[in-house]
Amino acid sequence: MLDPGLQAERTELAWRRTWLALVAVAGLALRQGDLPLAALVGCATLMLLARQGRRYSEGLAMLRAERGQPAILPVLALGGGVCLMALAGLYRLANGG
Repeated sequence: MLDPGLQAERTELAWRRTWLALVAVAGLALRQGDLPLAALVGCATLMLLARQGRRYSEGLAMLRAERGQPAILPVLALGGGVCLMALAGLYRLANGG
């Protein structure tokens, strides 16, 4: 049984979990007083939130048409942001933070 709406729904839910994780990291960074990290996480969170609704409808349209082009740039941008956050956290740990 194939339901083309479920794939887009699972993807949307995964992006929402990512958004919630970023909000939690931003809160922890603010609690520690690390404003540059909190700003970086905040930017990544806002970028993700800005595209979330449109991404879902585009995903459904691609599934209905049975062809689509993945949007690699937003994924690379978010991945780069997450890598920068990890490096900032490691730097802080290495310096006794």
